Amino acid sequence: MKDCQDKLSGIIGSKVLRANSTLNQFAIEFSGDQCLFLDVKTASGEASIEPSLTEAARFPNDGDAVCKVDWSWISGGELLEIKPGIDQFKLMLAPQGTITVSAGIWQGKPFLSFMPYKAPQK
Repeated sequence: MKDCQDKLSGIIGSKVLRANSTLNQFAIEFSGDQCLFLDVKTASGEASIEPSLTEAARFPNDGDAVCKVDWSWISGGELLEIKPGIDQFKLMLAPQGTITVSAGIWQGKPFLSFMPYKAPQK
């Protein structure tokens, strides 16, 4: 996990420009021309999350998302911290709060879930 945190430390303090999700991937474009991908993977029947950082030009189109999520509420947020795990990542954003991305398996297929997936009620 230390290697993962070191790799992701370069985007701490960056602002969220936009985000997109599918059942298998969460993509966040940050200021500084960077995009964070959290992809769900399976090995030996267990789900895990694999992070990667790329240039913002690789940010995905909306495509044909099965469950479209409106992530506009996190735009402009500052990434304060990332807590990586095998099957769960926590993204701390200001002022939005913490978004937890979790990996799971349903009927033998991996998926990602998000909490919260919409702006909390005030």
